[in-house]
Amino acid sequence: MIGVRRTRFTVPSDIKKIYHSTNNNQVMNALAQLLNEMDNDDAVVASVPAEDYDRGMFISINNHKQDAGDLYLTLKKQYQSMMKVLIGHNLSKSSIKVTDKLPSNDKLMRTLNNKNIVVAAGIHYYDRFDNRTFRGSHYNYGQYQHLHFYVYGVHQHLKHHRNGVDGAVEHMKHLLYRNNRFSNKQDASNIDIRQVGKGKYIYNDVVAANTLYDYLMLPTTNPTKDCVINYIAGAGAEDTPANPIFYIYTTEKKYDNEDET
Repeated sequence: MIGVRRTRFTVPSDIKKIYHSTNNNQVMNALAQLLNEMDNDDAVVASVPAEDYDRGMFISINNHKQDAGDLYLTLKKQYQSMMKVLIGHNLSKSSIKVTDKLPSNDKLMRTLNNKNIVVAAGIHYYDRFDNRTFRGSHYNYGQYQHLHFYVYGVHQHLKHHRNGVDGAVEHMKHLLYRNNRFSNKQDASNIDIRQVGKGKYIYNDVVAANTLYDYLMLPTTNPTKDCVINYIAGAGAEDTPANPIFYIYTTEKKYDNEDET
């Protein structure tokens, strides 16, 4: 077998063009595997997503007049609501763990192998309302906070929901409403749920079960990387302090959720 010397280099732009222009999944996956094996951290290309939300789910909630203490006390309920959508029934609160220390890789894998989800929660201060961008808050700025969640593992359940993936997402929004306070309950923007690793973030948010621990470590190992988990952590921001992340999970046994939820 001919030996190959591994060399670090920048991925040529023409390879990226081929990756984006082809509609052949086999070609895209082959390119992705080749580029990943090059061990070039600056130009990793992920494989074609196998299914919706397979890199995770990003949830933003526009809480109204709730401070960090209020929001922290809701974390187990938020996790319960997410899991109820996915498995069709409530978990007991005693089975849900909340910690500010990242669980070990073994614990994360045990959680996922048991068909549970891993949630990383960040509590953010509101920015002052900006009339140009319509972002921020008049009433919550300076005193109150709001929630962001990164959720991994939902993809193994969403497809089994009786109303499909989109219906499951709407169901999750509905249940999360119960745990949060809003200034206008009819505002559709109160809860925003989107897929991770889509569009321009296809290179940045590259997550799989066997790399989840490394991804959740990015606020420490690579805080300037532009990705969801670093946004939640406030990592790399010069003008604001980093936000603590709370990890929520359960290692309860597997669920027979092949029936529709």
